[in-house]
Amino acid sequence: MAMIHPPSQRVHHSPPALIDDAMSEIFLRIPADDPKSLVLAAAVCTAWRRILCDLIFTRQYRKFHGAPPMLGFLRNTYHDKQYEEYVVSNFVSTASFRSPACHESRHWHVLDSRHGLVLFQTRKTKRGEDLVVCDLVTYDRWRINLSPELSDIIWDDENVENEMVTWNAAVLCAKDQCDHTYCHYGPFLVALVSSDEEQDITFASVYSSVTRKWSDMISIPEQDLMQMAGRIAVMGDKVYFQCEGVETTVEYNIGEQELSRFDLPGEDEEFDESEVDLVGVDDDGMLLFTTVLGPRLYLWSLEACPNVAEHWSRRRVIELGPLLPPRALFGISVVGFAEGVGAVFLNTDAGLYTIDELNSGSGRSKKVHGEKSVRRVMPYMSFYTKAWGRSRTSH
Repeated sequence: MAMIHPPSQRVHHSPPALIDDAMSEIFLRIPADDPKSLVLAAAVCTAWRRILCDLIFTRQYRKFHGAPPMLGFLRNTYHDKQYEEYVVSNFVSTASFRSPACHESRHWHVLDSRHGLVLFQTRKTKRGEDLVVCDLVTYDRWRINLSPELSDIIWDDENVENEMVTWNAAVLCAKDQCDHTYCHYGPFLVALVSSDEEQDITFASVYSSVTRKWSDMISIPEQDLMQMAGRIAVMGDKVYFQCEGVETTVEYNIGEQELSRFDLPGEDEEFDESEVDLVGVDDDGMLLFTTVLGPRLYLWSLEACPNVAEHWSRRRVIELGPLLPPRALFGISVVGFAEGVGAVFLNTDAGLYTIDELNSGSGRSKKVHGEKSVRRVMPYMSFYTKAWGRSRTSH
């Protein structure tokens, strides 16, 4: 009797290209503030890692998500121990991201964070650097010495503790026509502005990572003092520094090497005793100012102008009562702003909160730290693409 053999089973394999396309679409939808998931996916197999590390995919990923996500923020804490006063800077993660490039750094003062870079002032040492720029994603670090003229002003023994001389500095990407979604490995600038009440001048200089030199100093007559911990905003090649108090903002046009100033518009009488702070740039490319009055956050957008502005361009009020727990409605102050994602950092009696009402209108709030006396935070915004294969994340 003849044996009956079962029909041969044919295994149908999907074309690899179709599988790769499907996985790419899945990977694109992983939230940009969750780099840990992408790192783990890259470790699953060679095929997935090839997709995630592909240059075309990383560009598509950044385009799909738009503005770089907020991976965390930096802040300074001040200590007085055994007759020694010192500052400690640290990075606080708000995403599945841990950077080995910046943990707690004693005697490092965070000055600014922008375009995936962080600017620190370091304690003067025999090694000689005055400032350090760090990329928390690529772990790159650049040490910068001040020009002799700037060093004499900032590090002079009489000026270090002299409240009559103050300064601030900003770091910004210097790539041509950059959309600032991926500024890693590119050139950068450090803009430094200082004011001297005794001499009645404000002066400025800019450092280029390409030439590794500071520009010649420029100056204007100015009576208002710069805040070292004051807010900074950048629009194109113009950097804005808020002076002490609320009256004056200094504009440093790096491209034209010009300094100018403008006064804030007159506020309503109800805000006479409230601080109006520069916090950044809004989505319309206008300077964003805020003040807190009771359980309300007031926001103004102002078109930057070297002359005195006549009126606010837009005014908006956000009710904080529905967004924050009862304990957090006391001691409120704005201490930071994450451009692009529209998150405002609020220091409260119950800790540090963010609200994302500005862009999404979702009215969500999130407690990001238990500290109750935060003076200022500097959000760290960056995509984590191209570093997935060698990243370190929280587990």
